[in-house]
Amino acid sequence: MLENIVNAVRQAGVIGAGGGGFPTHIKLQAKADTVIANGSECEPLLATDKTFLKQKARLVVEGLHLAMEATGAKQGFIAIKGHNKDVVDGVESCLEQYHLTIAPSHHRTKLALLDNYYPAGDEFMLVYDVTGRVMPEGGLPLNVGVVVNNVITLAQVAEAAGGKPVTRRYVTITGEVKKPCVVSAPIGATYADLVAIAGGTKTDEICLIDGGPMMGRLVDNWGDGIAKTTSGILVLPADHFIVQMKKRTISQEMKRSRSACCQCFRCTDLCPRHNLGHELYPHMTMRTIDYNLSEPSGHITSAFLCSQCGMCEMVACDIMGLSPRRIFAEYRKQLVSKGIKNPHTRKGFDARESYKNTKVSISTVLKKMGLAEYAVKPEFLGDAEVKSVKIPLSRHTGAPASACVKCGDKVRMCDVVAVPQDGKLGAAYHASIAGTITDVDQKWVGIKG
Repeated sequence: MLENIVNAVRQAGVIGAGGGGFPTHIKLQAKADTVIANGSECEPLLATDKTFLKQKARLVVEGLHLAMEATGAKQGFIAIKGHNKDVVDGVESCLEQYHLTIAPSHHRTKLALLDNYYPAGDEFMLVYDVTGRVMPEGGLPLNVGVVVNNVITLAQVAEAAGGKPVTRRYVTITGEVKKPCVVSAPIGATYADLVAIAGGTKTDEICLIDGGPMMGRLVDNWGDGIAKTTSGILVLPADHFIVQMKKRTISQEMKRSRSACCQCFRCTDLCPRHNLGHELYPHMTMRTIDYNLSEPSGHITSAFLCSQCGMCEMVACDIMGLSPRRIFAEYRKQLVSKGIKNPHTRKGFDARESYKNTKVSISTVLKKMGLAEYAVKPEFLGDAEVKSVKIPLSRHTGAPASACVKCGDKVRMCDVVAVPQDGKLGAAYHASIAGTITDVDQKWVGIKG
């Protein structure tokens, strides 16, 4: 059974849909006592996972049970923020029905209700909130007997078991658009096409972010296609605080830090990983830059512990507008380039007493970031149909996939268009629409319907 599930998931090209993009068939080969379906919808403004759970909870439950069978887990949880009453009620009803009719002898899975804070979906926070287990520094959920998958990923596991590959995903399109919405879009649908489905933009001078406001990335080309990991498209004015933060260079960040950091400690006080007990002190890392300090080196190598959640820059340092997150990212990049590995592997510690009292609510995050005006409930529009797609081949953990088609080839939906490189971690890709291959290179496969 394990081999069948793993092979089906590998062939279907299932990867982490929550943003990390780690090939799911690898996770399913691990042994764990607990599987958590992550439906926390961590990023502000996004409604992708919530909408998916309301539409296809049954698939999530089926995928969770398949993951439990594969990993040998005796318990499973579907983690959802408790304030989403309609989602909670729907999933609860689905679980009850599934256990009564399909798997009456199966170990019962449960709902785990989360607080409405950011970043509730971070694996370290999620595992602690659901199980009370503290993962070691630089560790994985597996280190404490847990496997975590996004709810959409688990639904794709269920579909893979039935022979269906990953060709579509739910996406939230919100911000400066006329009709904020959630759609089921083909993988590779262009940002321009999806913004048009949302009614177009309200203003001309705007920028796009792939993902949410905290951890999303700026989109350079509207003609590029969305990935399997694209949970949202956020449209913001070009002069918005968040856009300007994401556009700044590391050189600018360092200069700003040296001139403006007052060592107020707020970045450390609100750092989720710090409050979970990790030896991570963003204000001390900023000090190493501000005063050209090289010791203690732990404040530099602690960059390996940063989750890049953005709390330090977007919320804690909202007045000065500094970015410890970007400093950590640059330190980590340089350390890796020099062959230095993470020396922080401490385990057996407890969360700090400050943990519960430093969770920042989503409503506060939105106000701090100037996003409260966009906090509207998006409409679910169902399947989005497009005439062409541009499928990215490298938006996952591991090596880029290798195209196995050429320009002019005719493909049907679900045909394989790219495969993992031999002997390397990767994922397969499938045609998300039927048509003719128009573009093939190392980064993309284009299809015109």
